[in-house]
Amino acid sequence: MQWKPEYSVGIEEIDRQHQGLIELINLLSRDEISTGLMARMFDELEAYTKEHFTTEERLLKTAGFDDLKAHRKEHKAFEQWLSAVRQTYGVGVTSPALLAQSVNAFLRDWLVNHILSSDMAYKDHVAANRSTYLGE
Repeated sequence: MQWKPEYSVGIEEIDRQHQGLIELINLLSRDEISTGLMARMFDELEAYTKEHFTTEERLLKTAGFDDLKAHRKEHKAFEQWLSAVRQTYGVGVTSPALLAQSVNAFLRDWLVNHILSSDMAYKDHVAANRSTYLGE
């Protein structure tokens, strides 16, 4: 996958974080998937969710975004999915390659359905309230 201008929510930090998710998706598309790569992927996804969701939720709260509660609910669902997949993988019930395919499919779906839909829903609101969250 490659970053496209239509993915931008108009906030440099959020766009940079979304670009990082695309890099993780591309990492999962490699031919060689190992147990070590999957462990690293889970660590990076966990770090991504902590940084990105905190940043985004703080921004939306500051900008007074009305749908913040629903947005947080989607973030929580992602965190629950990640925890469940990581626990399943920790038990060793699947091969790294099969797991990579499953995680890759989920992340691509997340990119389309969350970032390109839910995140775009706040784009205009945040732009209109830019002075609020920038402290201008």
